[in-house]
Amino acid sequence: MEIVLIIIGLIVVFLVVINYLRKLHLDALHFNLLEVVDVLGGQVLRRGFLSRPVYHGKFKGIDLTINFSSERSQKKRREFLDISFARQMQQNLTISTSSWIESQNQGELNEFEPLVIGDETTYVIRNISQSDYIKKNRNEEFKDSVKRLTPFNYIYCGQSGLLYERECDNLAVCSKHPKLVDLIKAIYQLTQVLN
Repeated sequence: MEIVLIIIGLIVVFLVVINYLRKLHLDALHFNLLEVVDVLGGQVLRRGFLSRPVYHGKFKGIDLTINFSSERSQKKRREFLDISFARQMQQNLTISTSSWIESQNQGELNEFEPLVIGDETTYVIRNISQSDYIKKNRNEEFKDSVKRLTPFNYIYCGQSGLLYERECDNLAVCSKHPKLVDLIKAIYQLTQVLN
């Protein structure tokens, strides 16, 4: 009987420690978003004790949302920073790493064209509205805007706005001020180039 109580006690202690560490991590994310509120205004929402915080605000009159997500992949937890601008885009395109497209099975790579941004990561682009694709793809301002956002998993631009996702080894570091505000400014610059 004593062994059973010891095992139950160890399990309870383990769960308390795990939840405490998770709360510390989420508190760091919350603090980082509060620094964004200090600079840009807006508000941070957190629905519960162990839930991820979400930022809602405006940047230059455009609705802005910052949230965090994660997924378990190959015995590893991957964490993502997601930023969305609710601005209708004239260009309907997806820019992504080729590895992300392959891992998500979101289409054949032959539907995408290579986009050379830097030396380390291979990016691809698919434009649904073919109208200005060649002009935008060769435009140095466009390439510079995308380069300021690297590394990222994908950038989706469409009628509902722009969605940006970056994988982070440590979200608390990835979302620190002023890096996060600089990233928001760079995304806004891309929206200017594409409209």
